[in-house]
Amino acid sequence: MIRVAPLLAERNAEALALLERDPYLNVYLSYVLERDALSRRSLVGAFLDNALVGLAYLGRQIVLAGETTAAEAFAAYAAGMPRPKAITAPTDLAEVFWDRLPDWHRAARLIREHQPVMAVDAATLQVRNDALVRVRRATLADLKIVSENSAEMIAGELESDPRKHGREFTANIAAMIESELWWIGEHAGEPAFFCHIGAWSQHTAQMQGIWTVPHLRGKGIARAAFSAISARLLEVVPSLSLYVNDFNTAAIALYRSLGYRTVGEFRTILF
Repeated sequence: MIRVAPLLAERNAEALALLERDPYLNVYLSYVLERDALSRRSLVGAFLDNALVGLAYLGRQIVLAGETTAAEAFAAYAAGMPRPKAITAPTDLAEVFWDRLPDWHRAARLIREHQPVMAVDAATLQVRNDALVRVRRATLADLKIVSENSAEMIAGELESDPRKHGREFTANIAAMIESELWWIGEHAGEPAFFCHIGAWSQHTAQMQGIWTVPHLRGKGIARAAFSAISARLLEVVPSLSLYVNDFNTAAIALYRSLGYRTVGEFRTILF
């Protein structure tokens, strides 16, 4: 029988080895385990005969890794915890977890059934140059425009406007800018493209918030800007990864044209 319990520090190496079996799908949990001491308190393990067979982050969102039998145990364990805002996991784990949740859980607001996970490295990246496109890290002078475009992207993707959280949303973006995680692509001097690093591990950095200003779309700006940003980042990290909704065929085509390949699939359930 599988036992679920908080992940003790002495199991860190075992947890990291489990996550490294699929580094692109597990980058968020690797980040929490290695770099976020506060969030690490919300990590729990699933143990079978004292062997770690699954890992879960049970906080404002739920993120899962490991064997499908572990997902069943995590669902039972989560019944006594505060309700999350989202569940994100490899598709097979998300399906088992969601099917096993007891009746106490409210209905999902939105389910993204199929989200391809894609990755690229320096050997496979295809850079698309454009003399009118320049890329740079965002600075605090860009906070307003970055916040506005990030909010528009999130509202479109998740059907929920983060600006209702006001100062917390802006403060989080400011902190990321100060940590040099946010990037801007300019077209003829005008901010036109945005993206940022979310979680990262020794294997990969996960790209998020990928967005082109609507009135500048269809000009090849995203192709030039994102490939240039990817090239810059691949000078210091071994690979980049991201996940995207399967119905966003334009984005998937863009990523493939730059050398990103599909390496797995997520499912996200939103509340």
